[in-house]
Amino acid sequence: MRNLIFTLTMLFSLSLIAQNSPEIWMSYELKAKDGMSEQFEKAAGKKTKKYNNTAENGIFTFNIMDGENQGMYSRVIGWKDWDFMNSNEDRSEELKYWRDNVNQYVESSTGWKVWRRVKWASHNWTPETTFNYMLKHTRVIKPGMDQDVNHFLGRLKRVYEKHNYSGITAVFRVMSGGNTNEYIICEGFDEYGEFGSYPDTDKTEEELYNEMFGWESYRKDAKAYNDALEMYSRTTERQHFNSKLSTEL
Repeated sequence: MRNLIFTLTMLFSLSLIAQNSPEIWMSYELKAKDGMSEQFEKAAGKKTKKYNNTAENGIFTFNIMDGENQGMYSRVIGWKDWDFMNSNEDRSEELKYWRDNVNQYVESSTGWKVWRRVKWASHNWTPETTFNYMLKHTRVIKPGMDQDVNHFLGRLKRVYEKHNYSGITAVFRVMSGGNTNEYIICEGFDEYGEFGSYPDTDKTEEELYNEMFGWESYRKDAKAYNDALEMYSRTTERQHFNSKLSTEL
């Protein structure tokens, strides 16, 4: 199965955004009309090959496999910066092509969400990263509880790096288009049941964490992390990469 570079994803406060150069991602979801998924994919595939055929204008698509958005498509633009947001590039021809040739097969779509990737909490996520499947974990932080979330995710990243964790993980936080306390953790993999491992040790992640940060640190930090999250926000959905509707690099 071909793997294509894609994607889809800041635990800094918004007051820091203007001071940094964020790695910007954008995503939205759409639903094809009943019985028209095949026509939609054919039309959207032609549009992608015509207007999204380079790294600069690339767009990537996932099929959402379960949850409340099951059956929808997730469209993702990634690896952008402020220059992209400030660009005045004329996309009227591309948008007109979508309206004239693709939109007739679309029942509904959400608005765009703009995300910042949290680099210090992400692992093995590079422009060369490829995978076939993804778990998308959505979380919402309680007001004023960012530090407990940052603390745990930052320490996990340090465990990953020190012990050569093989998994692919990226954390993204909403910049605009939604609740700015919302973030997602995306785990990429090629086969179910193989989400990543620590190849140099038989110890559990909890044991490795406690070795680095002290006795029962994992339990204490994980509890503080969980207590900092809104209960209703703990959702996970499976997504499958759709190569036909994605830029091939």
